[in-house]
Amino acid sequence: METKKFELIPYIHFEGNCEEALNFYADILNGKVEVQSRYDNPAMNAPEAYRDKVLHGRLHFSGLAIYASDVFPGQKAQKSSGDVYLSLTFPDETAAQQAFDRLAEGGKVGVPFAKQFWGSWHGNLVDKYGIAWMMNC
Repeated sequence: METKKFELIPYIHFEGNCEEALNFYADILNGKVEVQSRYDNPAMNAPEAYRDKVLHGRLHFSGLAIYASDVFPGQKAQKSSGDVYLSLTFPDETAAQQAFDRLAEGGKVGVPFAKQFWGSWHGNLVDKYGIAWMMNC
């Protein structure tokens, strides 16, 4: 009998630029984007100009996943409550620094990526899509 395990998968909402954001993250994290469905399903009753937007997408990288979608037109995506960050731990500081620098492009750095007083490398930022990240090593 197969034992089931818990999984915690972040699910991010965007306001029409989900596919762009997922591709940006895939490039940084050497991942793969899979768009499972779009708003082109007639049951969604989406405006014509919105039918190519992502209803459900996934980013797979390093054995991890992030799910994402575009919110329905006219809705606002709550980018971050300010309390939740996507926290990534890297095997080496060079890879972490590179990912941090790329995610910081067009965003806002909270704590620059550097060796911290507790002995580990850490930095945090909010990227250009409004998503909060922590890089650790």
